[in-house]
Amino acid sequence: MRVGVSGKALERHVGGSTTYARSLYERLRPMGVQAGMLVPRGARGPVRPLAYAVADGLVWPKRKKFDLLHYPDDTGALVRARVPMVATINGLPPRRPGRPAVWERLWHRRVASTVSVADAVVTVSEFAAHEICARFDVPTTRLYVIPHGVDTRRFHTSSIGDGEVLASLRLPERFVLFLGALAPRRNVPMLAEATARLDVPLVLAGVPCAGDEQVMRAIEPYPNVRILGAVPAGLVAPLLRAASVLALPSEHEGFGMPIVEAMACGTPVLVSDRGALPEVAGGAARVLPELSADALARALAELLDDPSCASELRTLGLARAATFTWDLAARRHLAVFTSLAR
Repeated sequence: MRVGVSGKALERHVGGSTTYARSLYERLRPMGVQAGMLVPRGARGPVRPLAYAVADGLVWPKRKKFDLLHYPDDTGALVRARVPMVATINGLPPRRPGRPAVWERLWHRRVASTVSVADAVVTVSEFAAHEICARFDVPTTRLYVIPHGVDTRRFHTSSIGDGEVLASLRLPERFVLFLGALAPRRNVPMLAEATARLDVPLVLAGVPCAGDEQVMRAIEPYPNVRILGAVPAGLVAPLLRAASVLALPSEHEGFGMPIVEAMACGTPVLVSDRGALPEVAGGAARVLPELSADALARALAELLDDPSCASELRTLGLARAATFTWDLAARRHLAVFTSLAR
């Protein structure tokens, strides 16, 4: 099967969508899928978004070079394609404070247009599927929930070599880790306050996006916060293994990949009960129903000070992470592709 794949998330790293697309097509190749990366001419620098918007929306759908088209990064075709078309919608995050409302409206209209012309819509959780159905009125016959996998070649419990890799960071012996973009919906300032109350270091491995300056201002007063910024891919798993707890007290997540990766590394996880986080955690994380600094501090204290609690979550987390595999995700994608390309 020949699949034309929008290169927007493949040809350069743009976050979780890139991890998804690259991991998926690496596993689909031995299953007989020949992926052709679609990259518009001149897709460099400031014109890149416009080049992809035009090519994804209007150019690729008119071609019959492939058996199927796949858009793995939320937006895609604006018109019906000449071959079957699959769109992956990773989630519908709430509007970022500070981002122009017109940008948000444009993005949602583009997603809506892609969903309306797709033969199948893939998403990553039941929570995200419910949001997509409610927002865009997608028939359940066109909607497929296929969770992400975890790369066990990177995310595992063996810490051999981690000390050397992390030596330059001079990390404390125990710390709470936050991994991901520092978006306001993820309540990083609240986490900073909670860890400060416990006098526990908070290590942030992530960067603010445009419009997230308020997050950086809010965490400035906390001396226990260590900001690493964006970290190389080779440091992510060692950081997770070194952390005492991974915390993600988010208001909204379509999936929450760091929590599965942390579980695969044997690290206890603390999440809010919002979005897809309880679904993905599957009873293997400490789930916080109340989002406040007080509640966060109490839950973190329990995980940090009670070895039996932490040990139980490690065991549960490893079992839970083992259910998320890219091979399974690839087989389920292939089933969708095959059903459409007959």
